Amino acid sequence: MGTVEILESSLVVPAEDTPRETLSLSNIDLLMGHKHNYAIFLFKNSLGARDFFSVEVLKSALAKTLVLFYPVAGRHVVGNDGRDQIDCNGQGVPFLVARLERTADTIQFEPMSPEIRKLFIPDDEEPHSSSLLLMLQVTYLKCGSVVLGALAKHILIDGRSAAHIFDTWSRIARGELEKIVPPSFDNTPLCARSPPQMSFEFPAYTTDPSKNEDNKKSCVLSLFKVSKEQIKHLKIRCSKGSKSNTTFLSTFCVVSALVWKCYCKALGLAPDTNSRLYFSVDIRNRINPPIPAYFGNGAIRIFATSEVSKITSSPIGDVAATVKAEIDRLTDDYIRSFIDYLKVMLDKKTSVMETTISESDLRVRPILGMPLSDLNFGWDPPQLFSWERTTENKVAYIMNDLVNDNGIKIVLSLDPSTMNQFKKVFYEELLFVDEQNNN
Repeated sequence: MGTVEILESSLVVPAEDTPRETLSLSNIDLLMGHKHNYAIFLFKNSLGARDFFSVEVLKSALAKTLVLFYPVAGRHVVGNDGRDQIDCNGQGVPFLVARLERTADTIQFEPMSPEIRKLFIPDDEEPHSSSLLLMLQVTYLKCGSVVLGALAKHILIDGRSAAHIFDTWSRIARGELEKIVPPSFDNTPLCARSPPQMSFEFPAYTTDPSKNEDNKKSCVLSLFKVSKEQIKHLKIRCSKGSKSNTTFLSTFCVVSALVWKCYCKALGLAPDTNSRLYFSVDIRNRINPPIPAYFGNGAIRIFATSEVSKITSSPIGDVAATVKAEIDRLTDDYIRSFIDYLKVMLDKKTSVMETTISESDLRVRPILGMPLSDLNFGWDPPQLFSWERTTENKVAYIMNDLVNDNGIKIVLSLDPSTMNQFKKVFYEELLFVDEQNNN
């Protein structure tokens, strides 16, 4: 794969004085712990610009961005009360400049292997990195292309927050300031009520650490693509073949239903086995009043469940409707009940965490409809974008695909045997979609 040569390592600090304060984290933030998310963007210098991806432009714009997003320039610490918090001290964001003597067309960027992360994303194994919230690396390739790699700490930065800061950074870099939306770090809307009012149960979370051990089964990564045209006809197929009265099914609903259906077929489980599809839903515009500019973690984990026989034999529109029905349950009352639940558990000093999924279950992590995929620093949008976490088994990332006619790409992690079966079933399903389109 080659060796990356680090040309420069610096800290980019806010361009102006910023508040020196302690930012309390919401209970939803605390669920994320010390997880990291990884992103890579590939930018090609198709016009042969001489100042392509100028380090000076990027760092100057980042410094201005950190004035608005000042907690990101701080450090993750533990307070005297033992609770995680952000020390807004303005120490800055690590910014690495590197070079790799390889051309873009000789590198397999996806799925994002450990080798790719090691080349293009700063190392999060270094002792000093544990308190950092964002780390960046710009790598210049032999062909003139540039890879921007990022590591974001999940305790403060979820996908929507990452999209907000990166979009702002890129707008400042290209001088487009009029559409910048300042972030809000006020998590008061995510505080519990007094007294707590828990009207629902939350089976996607557990208080039993023994039920939260990661699945260590060996897994492989594979990349699947669904074109824009295939998605269009998949939605038509869902609406025509469904017995459910569903007027609108999102891209996430139909694509996740396709993945879930293929996964259950690949496993070959008994028809009466229950399968659950876990996913997170952003609550910023579901809570009342909405908090669209909130910077922090703003998603809740839920799951759709059904018998394998219904998933594999029912029209895919019914499977998609099952997913949508769970999303529709996320009302303001449900969200506030969950926030109250977290507070009660915290007061009892009981840890709350995501439940471990069983053999018949699958996790889906959607990174859709965010400005991460069309990031433009002034030298055109990226040719490739990928956002993933460390390798986990039985998880599917669903992202916008910049190469495949603005379609969808799925990065899937399964054990080798299941993956082989999944590939067969998945492409049969897509072939069926294409055949219906041609008839």
